[in-house]
Amino acid sequence: MKKLLYLLVMLLILAACNPKVELTSAGMYPNYQVGEIVNLIPVDSLTYGDVIAYHSYIPGFQERAFKRIVGLPGDTVRFQDQQCIVNGKKCEWVFIRKLFYEEDECEEYCESLPNGMKVNICKSVVPIDSATATTTAVVVPAGSYFVAGDYRGGSIDSRSQGCVAADSIIGKGVKRK
Repeated sequence: MKKLLYLLVMLLILAACNPKVELTSAGMYPNYQVGEIVNLIPVDSLTYGDVIAYHSYIPGFQERAFKRIVGLPGDTVRFQDQQCIVNGKKCEWVFIRKLFYEEDECEEYCESLPNGMKVNICKSVVPIDSATATTTAVVVPAGSYFVAGDYRGGSIDSRSQGCVAADSIIGKGVKRK
């Protein structure tokens, strides 16, 4: 009995030290799937392409969100037809393939972020929300990050919700192997 109690306490400690997040939306498709569980590690530093879990407080939607950093403090970020533009320079796209996701006709591209990191993104042929497909320029405030989902046509992110404050970040996502 004592060993069982010890084992239970150790499992609880490990779970608390290694937080996870279960993805509840399609906003990170094609790189992450609904229902996927992603390990989180503490944030030491953040850069373009990092995926973060954060408290989002979107009324009636979700308490935590999981998105990719595309803008750092001081950057000017905008979108033109779902393509990210950072500090006046388009993040280059290379076409991969056409596909359908959740009844949405999409085009998958490999996008190069400002630091050279390459990420596959999914562009809706007809965006679900045209107001987020093309946006005005936003200067990312100090202590904040501009985040976007990899599924550009179907993601609730900084394009509609504003920048993410550093103190609302829960952790950095690490793909499970």
